[in-house]
Amino acid sequence: MQPNPAAFGVVRTMLRPYRRHLSAALVLGLISTAVSLTQPILLGDVVGKVTGGHPAAAAVGLLATFFVVDLVVGGLEMYVLGRAGVSLVLSARQMAVRRLLRAPVPVHMGLRRGDLSVGAVADTDLLRTSLVQVIANILASVVLVLGSLTLMMIIDPVLTLVALLMLGLVGVFGLLVAKPVRRAAEETRAHVGAFGAAVERALAALRTVKLSGAEDVEEARVLEAAGRAHDASQRGVFWEAAMAPLVTLGVQGAFALVFTVSAFRIADGALTAAGFASYLLYLFYMIAPLLTLFLSLNQLQLGLAAAGRVAAFERLPDEREYRAEESLADQSAPSSCAGPVLRFDRVSFGYPGKPELLRELSFDVPRRGLTAIVGPSGAGKSTLFALATQLWDGHSGTIELNGVDVQRLRLGEIRSRIGYVEQDAPVLHGTIRDNLLYAHPDASESELRAAVETAGLAEWVDRLPQGLDTEVGEAGTAISGGQRQRVAIARMILPRPDVLLLDEATSQLDEDTERDLLDALARVARTCAVVAIAHRPSIVAAADQVVAVGGAGAEAALSGAAPAGGKA
Repeated sequence: MQPNPAAFGVVRTMLRPYRRHLSAALVLGLISTAVSLTQPILLGDVVGKVTGGHPAAAAVGLLATFFVVDLVVGGLEMYVLGRAGVSLVLSARQMAVRRLLRAPVPVHMGLRRGDLSVGAVADTDLLRTSLVQVIANILASVVLVLGSLTLMMIIDPVLTLVALLMLGLVGVFGLLVAKPVRRAAEETRAHVGAFGAAVERALAALRTVKLSGAEDVEEARVLEAAGRAHDASQRGVFWEAAMAPLVTLGVQGAFALVFTVSAFRIADGALTAAGFASYLLYLFYMIAPLLTLFLSLNQLQLGLAAAGRVAAFERLPDEREYRAEESLADQSAPSSCAGPVLRFDRVSFGYPGKPELLRELSFDVPRRGLTAIVGPSGAGKSTLFALATQLWDGHSGTIELNGVDVQRLRLGEIRSRIGYVEQDAPVLHGTIRDNLLYAHPDASESELRAAVETAGLAEWVDRLPQGLDTEVGEAGTAISGGQRQRVAIARMILPRPDVLLLDEATSQLDEDTERDLLDALARVARTCAVVAIAHRPSIVAAADQVVAVGGAGAEAALSGAAPAGGKA
């Protein structure tokens, strides 16, 4: 993978808020490098004094002081870099989470959750290990290599040319091998994302998997993805293993040649023992950062790729920007206005790339009472709710909330006035109380109790040893389907919306519980509008009016108002 100029721009943008930390780390790194480059000279001085029979205590003390300074400055450099790195990871994760939660629903439908999870967790962590630390390592290594090389040339140019010849050959081969190593690493990351998506898909439908006896099918699917990740990793291991002997050969060959040639040069008097000691230490100083430089360049490529993927989160549209909410006036939908609470006026809509689902649909929802939406599966009943709450946009015609077009209202205003209970309404990990307070965190205990009673949960909650503080398990698996449905209803009732939308609210309730819920809905319908998608006759029979979404999803008709307890 060749360096992408756009990726460098992304990296500069990401690192800009931390330029002070990085500059301080760079200065500390240069100081540490200068101190390190001085140590071989001091060591040579110690060797010269010892071999010449001169006092060496002062020289040894100075050398020890430089070693201590190098340790302290190097530690400070790592600390400053570490702080910048973890701060970068946090800001990247904040941005990714913010964008993922704010992205419009249609955008999410084109994304894989496994890839998103890997990107938000693993790729953001790579920013620290493969960008902040690696960039600092590259700069320090370049300075240390050039400094060591310059001083080695001053001490003995012949030895230096011999060492460079061997290391140069190894460097050429190393660069050739580095390319397939990077490619294998990228393939591995892509296949790990696919594996994560496959695991998440299977676990999300675990009950269905078991009831369908599809464990073997899902196991084969998931393990196939794991196998592709394994094959890519194996290719990476092969090329990394091929690079290791080359590096070892270069280091050993360089030292063998240096020792051989230096023996002749010492014998000829062209090199002193003190000079050889300094030279040898400089060779160590050059080889170690040279190896670090090769590895860092490889890591930098991975970091640049990760930065590009993290930056892709930032390109996800914010649904508020998507609707140009900043251009909307601070307008509210007054709940005290005359007329219907919700009005659909000649609304037509079709999902992208699919035939029109709704055509010229018009009906009103009174401010009080129960409205039932009926029609065949796929006719667009749930789509009506998604349009009203602006989970989906792009319809023609007008949808009005309290007399105001929803496209002229901010999303917060719409969703605070419209409560929406989905058919498979999720119950989040935590307690019953956590779930109830999710949409209205400031609710009082009396408001909580009223919502629980309205949803028909009071008797069940009172029997629980921990009451509202009972854990519901991951995705609500510790409670029954009917209880999950009623918890979701209570959660939406609590903020006291102007209209409550129920998508098959009774689908998971038994006959007795359904009767209790219908009584509760009758109470709710006396204080706000309730619109329920209904397949069961009980909802239709209890409705004050029925809206029929017609055949093939093309036509819609208002059946008209029905007497209380009857149907239109």
